[in-house]
Amino acid sequence: VETGVDITADMVSEIGPDALILATGATPRRPSFEGQDEAHVVDVWQVLQGEVNVGSRVVVADWRSDWIGAGVAEKLALDGCSVRLCVGGHMACENIPNYVRDQKLGDLHKLGITIVPMVKLFGTDQNSVYFEHISSREAVIENEVDTLVLALGHDAASSLSGEINGLGIEHHVIGDCASPRTAEEAVYEGLIAGVEV
Repeated sequence: VETGVDITADMVSEIGPDALILATGATPRRPSFEGQDEAHVVDVWQVLQGEVNVGSRVVVADWRSDWIGAGVAEKLALDGCSVRLCVGGHMACENIPNYVRDQKLGDLHKLGITIVPMVKLFGTDQNSVYFEHISSREAVIENEVDTLVLALGHDAASSLSGEINGLGIEHHVIGDCASPRTAEEAVYEGLIAGVEV
Protein backbone atom coordinates (compact mmCIF):
# COMPACT_ATOMS: atom_id res chain seq x y z
CA VAL A 1 0.00 0.00 0.00
CA GLU A 2 1.39 3.37 -1.04
CA THR A 3 -0.32 6.65 -0.23
CA GLY A 4 0.36 10.22 -1.28
CA VAL A 5 1.55 9.14 -4.72
CA ASP A 6 0.54 10.84 -7.97
CA ILE A 7 0.04 8.04 -10.48
CA THR A 8 1.14 8.63 -14.07
CA ALA A 9 0.82 6.55 -17.22
CA ASP A 10 4.61 6.09 -17.22
CA MET A 11 4.47 4.71 -13.69
CA VAL A 12 1.70 2.28 -14.66
CA SER A 13 3.68 1.21 -17.71
CA GLU A 14 6.77 0.54 -15.56
CA ILE A 15 4.82 -1.51 -13.01
CA GLY A 16 3.03 -3.44 -15.77
CA PRO A 17 -0.04 -4.57 -13.80
CA ASP A 18 -2.39 -7.26 -15.09
CA ALA A 19 -5.30 -4.91 -14.35
CA LEU A 20 -5.81 -1.39 -13.08
CA ILE A 21 -8.79 0.09 -11.26
CA LEU A 22 -8.96 3.86 -11.64
CA ALA A 23 -10.72 5.56 -8.76
CA THR A 24 -9.14 9.01 -9.02
CA GLY A 25 -12.27 10.84 -7.88
CA ALA A 26 -13.37 14.32 -8.87
CA THR A 27 -12.56 17.97 -8.38
CA PRO A 28 -14.93 20.80 -7.41
CA ARG A 29 -16.66 22.41 -10.40
CA ARG A 30 -15.65 26.07 -10.71
CA PRO A 31 -17.66 27.54 -13.60
CA SER A 32 -16.98 31.03 -14.90
CA PHE A 33 -19.39 33.77 -13.86
CA GLU A 34 -19.41 37.53 -13.71
CA GLY A 35 -17.47 39.16 -10.89
CA GLN A 36 -15.73 36.03 -9.63
CA ASP A 37 -12.39 37.83 -9.55
CA GLU A 38 -13.78 40.76 -7.55
CA ALA A 39 -15.32 38.79 -4.69
CA HIS A 40 -14.14 36.29 -2.10
CA VAL A 41 -15.20 33.04 -3.81
CA VAL A 42 -14.20 29.64 -2.45
CA ASP A 43 -15.36 26.06 -2.94
CA VAL A 44 -16.68 23.55 -0.45
CA TRP A 45 -13.44 21.54 -0.42
CA GLN A 46 -11.44 24.61 0.60
CA VAL A 47 -13.86 25.26 3.47
CA LEU A 48 -13.88 21.66 4.71
CA GLN A 49 -10.08 21.42 4.53
CA GLY A 50 -9.70 24.66 6.51
CA GLU A 51 -7.80 26.38 3.70
CA VAL A 52 -9.81 29.62 3.71
CA ASN A 53 -11.21 32.24 6.05
CA VAL A 54 -14.84 32.73 5.10
CA GLY A 55 -15.76 35.78 7.16
CA SER A 56 -19.01 36.04 9.09
CA ARG A 57 -21.64 36.47 6.34
CA VAL A 58 -21.71 33.58 3.89
CA VAL A 59 -23.81 32.57 0.90
CA VAL A 60 -23.64 28.94 -0.20
CA ALA A 61 -24.58 28.40 -3.86
CA ASP A 62 -25.88 24.80 -3.92
CA TRP A 63 -26.59 23.44 -7.38
CA ARG A 64 -27.55 19.87 -6.41
CA SER A 65 -29.65 20.38 -3.26
CA ASP A 66 -27.91 17.43 -1.63
CA TRP A 67 -25.66 16.63 1.33
CA ILE A 68 -22.80 18.84 0.24
CA GLY A 69 -24.42 22.27 0.24
CA ALA A 70 -26.49 21.53 3.35
CA GLY A 71 -23.49 20.04 5.12
CA VAL A 72 -21.18 22.98 4.54
CA ALA A 73 -23.98 25.41 5.46
CA GLU A 74 -24.47 23.55 8.74
CA LYS A 75 -20.71 23.52 9.44
CA LEU A 76 -20.39 27.25 8.80
CA ALA A 77 -23.41 28.05 11.00
CA LEU A 78 -21.95 25.94 13.81
CA ASP A 79 -18.73 27.92 13.37
CA GLY A 80 -20.68 31.11 14.06
CA CYS A 81 -21.34 32.38 10.53
CA SER A 82 -24.58 33.89 9.30
CA VAL A 83 -25.46 31.55 6.42
CA ARG A 84 -27.80 31.78 3.45
CA LEU A 85 -28.20 28.52 1.50
CA CYS A 86 -29.30 29.26 -2.08
CA VAL A 87 -30.35 26.06 -3.84
CA GLY A 88 -31.23 25.12 -7.40
CA GLY A 89 -34.02 22.78 -6.30
CA HIS A 90 -37.52 23.31 -5.00
CA MET A 91 -36.12 22.91 -1.51
CA ALA A 92 -32.81 22.34 0.22
CA CYS A 93 -31.84 18.69 0.64
CA GLU A 94 -34.37 17.50 -1.95
CA ASN A 95 -31.88 14.94 -3.30
CA ILE A 96 -31.22 13.42 0.13
CA PRO A 97 -33.23 10.28 0.99
CA ASN A 98 -36.51 11.41 2.52
CA TYR A 99 -36.01 9.49 5.77
CA VAL A 100 -33.16 11.86 6.71
CA ARG A 101 -34.07 14.91 4.61
CA ASP A 102 -36.64 16.26 7.07
CA GLN A 103 -34.23 15.86 9.98
CA LYS A 104 -31.54 17.78 8.09
CA LEU A 105 -33.99 20.56 7.19
CA GLY A 106 -34.92 20.79 10.86
CA ASP A 107 -31.24 21.04 11.81
CA LEU A 108 -30.72 23.87 9.31
CA HIS A 109 -33.77 25.71 10.64
CA LYS A 110 -32.60 25.42 14.25
CA LEU A 111 -29.28 26.96 13.23
CA GLY A 112 -31.04 29.97 11.69
CA ILE A 113 -29.88 29.24 8.15
CA THR A 114 -31.91 31.12 5.54
CA ILE A 115 -32.85 28.91 2.58
CA VAL A 116 -33.54 30.44 -0.83
CA PRO A 117 -34.98 27.85 -3.27
CA MET A 118 -35.08 27.64 -7.08
CA VAL A 119 -32.18 29.93 -7.94
CA LYS A 120 -29.08 29.58 -10.07
CA LEU A 121 -25.89 31.56 -9.68
CA PHE A 122 -25.49 34.46 -12.09
CA GLY A 123 -22.64 36.55 -10.71
CA THR A 124 -21.11 38.36 -7.77
CA ASP A 125 -19.27 41.48 -6.72
CA GLN A 126 -17.41 42.45 -3.55
CA ASN A 127 -20.52 42.57 -1.35
CA SER A 128 -23.38 40.88 -3.20
CA VAL A 129 -24.23 37.63 -4.93
CA TYR A 130 -26.64 37.61 -7.87
CA PHE A 131 -28.93 34.71 -8.67
CA GLU A 132 -31.65 34.17 -11.25
CA HIS A 133 -34.92 32.56 -10.19
CA ILE A 134 -35.29 29.40 -12.24
CA SER A 135 -39.00 29.87 -13.04
CA SER A 136 -39.59 33.63 -13.10
CA ARG A 137 -36.11 34.49 -14.49
CA GLU A 138 -36.10 37.48 -12.13
CA ALA A 139 -33.03 38.57 -10.20
CA VAL A 140 -32.56 37.39 -6.63
CA ILE A 141 -29.88 39.45 -4.91
CA GLU A 142 -28.15 38.52 -1.66
CA ASN A 143 -26.47 41.61 -0.18
CA GLU A 144 -23.90 42.08 2.60
CA VAL A 145 -21.91 38.96 1.75
CA ASP A 146 -18.33 38.33 2.88
CA THR A 147 -17.84 35.03 1.09
CA LEU A 148 -19.53 33.00 -1.64
CA VAL A 149 -19.07 29.24 -1.17
CA LEU A 150 -19.55 27.15 -4.30
CA ALA A 151 -21.27 23.78 -3.99
CA LEU A 152 -21.88 23.44 -7.73
CA GLY A 153 -21.06 19.79 -8.27
CA HIS A 154 -17.87 18.12 -9.40
CA ASP A 155 -15.92 17.28 -12.54
CA ALA A 156 -14.47 13.80 -12.99
CA ALA A 157 -10.70 13.60 -12.53
CA SER A 158 -10.38 11.18 -15.43
CA SER A 159 -7.43 12.41 -17.50
CA LEU A 160 -5.36 9.37 -16.54
CA SER A 161 -7.96 7.09 -18.13
CA GLY A 162 -7.24 8.51 -21.59
CA GLU A 163 -3.51 8.04 -21.10
CA ILE A 164 -3.97 4.43 -19.94
CA ASN A 165 -6.07 3.54 -23.02
CA GLY A 166 -2.97 3.41 -25.20
CA LEU A 167 -1.07 1.05 -22.90
CA GLY A 168 -3.14 -2.06 -23.61
CA ILE A 169 -3.67 -2.73 -19.90
CA GLU A 170 -7.03 -3.95 -18.66
CA HIS A 171 -8.51 -1.10 -16.65
CA HIS A 172 -11.78 -0.20 -14.98
CA VAL A 173 -12.91 3.36 -14.29
CA ILE A 174 -15.11 3.60 -11.19
CA GLY A 175 -16.70 6.09 -8.83
CA ASP A 176 -16.48 9.84 -9.34
CA CYS A 177 -13.67 9.28 -11.84
CA ALA A 178 -16.30 7.78 -14.15
CA SER A 179 -19.00 10.30 -13.25
CA PRO A 180 -19.38 12.29 -10.00
CA ARG A 181 -22.23 10.83 -7.95
CA THR A 182 -22.49 9.40 -4.43
CA ALA A 183 -20.59 6.87 -2.36
CA GLU A 184 -23.19 4.18 -3.12
CA GLU A 185 -22.29 4.14 -6.81
CA ALA A 186 -18.57 4.16 -6.07
CA VAL A 187 -18.82 1.21 -3.69
CA TYR A 188 -21.02 -0.75 -6.11
CA GLU A 189 -18.69 -0.10 -9.06
CA GLY A 190 -15.70 -1.03 -6.91
CA LEU A 191 -17.38 -4.34 -6.08
CA ILE A 192 -18.04 -5.05 -9.77
CA ALA A 193 -14.48 -4.16 -10.77
CA GLY A 194 -13.09 -6.33 -7.98
CA VAL A 195 -15.11 -9.32 -9.17
CA GLU A 196 -14.12 -8.75 -12.81
CA VAL A 197 -10.37 -8.67 -12.16
